[in-house]
Amino acid sequence: MRTATAVVNWNSPDIPDVFPWIPYGEALDRMVEAGYDATEWGPSMPTDPAELRAALGSRGLDLVGAFVGLGFRDRDRRDAELERAMGIAGFLAESGGTVLVAAEAGDDRRRGEAGHVDESRGLTDGQWRSLGEGLDELARRVAPMGMTLAFHNHVGTYVETPAETARLLDETDPELVGWCLDIGHLAFGGGMAMDLLPRYAGRVRHVHVKDVDPAVLARARAEGWSFGQALEHFVFPPLGQGMARIPDVVASLRAVGYDGWCVIEQDTAPDPTATALANRVYLEGLLA
Repeated sequence: MRTATAVVNWNSPDIPDVFPWIPYGEALDRMVEAGYDATEWGPSMPTDPAELRAALGSRGLDLVGAFVGLGFRDRDRRDAELERAMGIAGFLAESGGTVLVAAEAGDDRRRGEAGHVDESRGLTDGQWRSLGEGLDELARRVAPMGMTLAFHNHVGTYVETPAETARLLDETDPELVGWCLDIGHLAFGGGMAMDLLPRYAGRVRHVHVKDVDPAVLARARAEGWSFGQALEHFVFPPLGQGMARIPDVVASLRAVGYDGWCVIEQDTAPDPTATALANRVYLEGLLA
């Protein structure tokens, strides 16, 4: 397993007006300062492959992948969303990345219900089929580009809870669609990675590592916060200081031979660079 970071640790698109947004070059410099040599792409980074490769290469950084939220649940939008996803995949391949991290797109209602969703108002059977078929087709299309498609369970979307995550994995072809296990998002959504890994560890193709502060999460649920409000209150603490049982997750992944990326995301922190460094040291200690 190899560690990486993400620009969201410095520039969060979920709450861009709450914390200072720094130029992408400064964010890349801070990644290096925190000891990283690889990152995922984020929306504050260049969209021109040559510019991106130059910016990363000059700092000794590798590109891991990129995230995209997709509206595949709506059959009439699926073809357009496939084309949009392929455009991102093409950019990613030309820039040197190998993992397309896809999530369900969500909507304002789901983002407002993050962590306290009403599953009875989730996707219909038809929407689940459309989502699964779209992901299978996208995976077929990106495979010849040397790219892995990994689906991200994500707070504020229609694949947030443990039950929704399990259904998504069951609705998709295990030979085509991998799982981007986001440890923190799963805990935020009401479950634990260790509850799903006995059945689905073999589907993991990518990992986002974050912890969850149980006190902040409890307050978010009690007061009906949105995902953005929870981020403002630092719902994701430094690794090892929350409830997500990260050492157990790492041990479980090691037991099934997972050898992919572990991308450390905290999204918001009072001191992002110092926290990113401490998180790397913590995780590398578990991986040693």
